[in-house]
Amino acid sequence: MTIGWTTLTPWSSLAGGVLICLAAAMFLLINDRIAGVSGILGGLLRPVKVILDGEPLL
Repeated sequence: MTIGWTTLTPWSSLAGGVLICLAAAMFLLINDRIAGVSGILGGLLRPVKVILDGEPLL
């Protein structure tokens, strides 16, 4: 296996990784949820509060 040094783009790969990391961090801070499979599965297992008309909000 050889590496094509002329087509290797470490800086653009690093920039893409940083953008993904920033997007995941912003999603976590804004929504208080983790982006990804663990967040999806956690949302399925967490009970959902249903607010009915006339019920006090606590």
